[in-house]
Amino acid sequence: MLHMDQHAAQGTSLFVLLPPIGLGALLEYRKKGDVDLRAGIFCAIGMLFGGYIGGLIAVPMSSARLTQWFGVFLMISALLLWGKASKPAPPLGSQFPRRANPEMKKTIGFLLAGVVGGIGSGMFGIGGGIVLVPIFGLLLAFDQHKAQGTSLVALIPPTGLLAVIAYAKAGYVFWLTGALLIPGLFLGGILGAKLANRINPRRMRQVFAVLLFLLGAWQAFGASKR
Repeated sequence: MLHMDQHAAQGTSLFVLLPPIGLGALLEYRKKGDVDLRAGIFCAIGMLFGGYIGGLIAVPMSSARLTQWFGVFLMISALLLWGKASKPAPPLGSQFPRRANPEMKKTIGFLLAGVVGGIGSGMFGIGGGIVLVPIFGLLLAFDQHKAQGTSLVALIPPTGLLAVIAYAKAGYVFWLTGALLIPGLFLGGILGAKLANRINPRRMRQVFAVLLFLLGAWQAFGASKR
């Protein structure tokens, strides 16, 4: 809508996510017990480094190719989440072998999820939540509300700082535009969390999947026409 090319849109969106704009939404989810603080903290650590890697990968790529990859990624995630919504989630921890140390395996899993989320965030200029929520739901057996609430923990620290630096060095951050967007995102996050808590987890996952798919299709097919 603001007619930025893909690199500038991504760099600016990463800058917008540096302040703790998800704090109000996080508190709403936490009231309902839908936040795994430990998982969120380890994901945040992984995202800090993953975001820098993603930014380094994205900056040399063409905007059209980057947009197409982003769209395809979102559509695949959406289809997987839609399929997951029709199946009951297994108990958290059942996906980790019981031999050895399951707590250590969970911690490593959370760190790796953060690194993957950070790479996706740095490559595509998105909040880590769009990457982390599918990972939490598909691989770590979180229900949709808990996946969304926990992903917000990773947005409180400035986990995208290194990625923003990579984009800024190439001139792909519109500082004033980003600063003007921050207040609206903070207030919108609180409203979104209140609305989400009124929807049952299965329906919420379906809504999330549909939104991801539509956004992905818009990005992928829009880029192919440029």
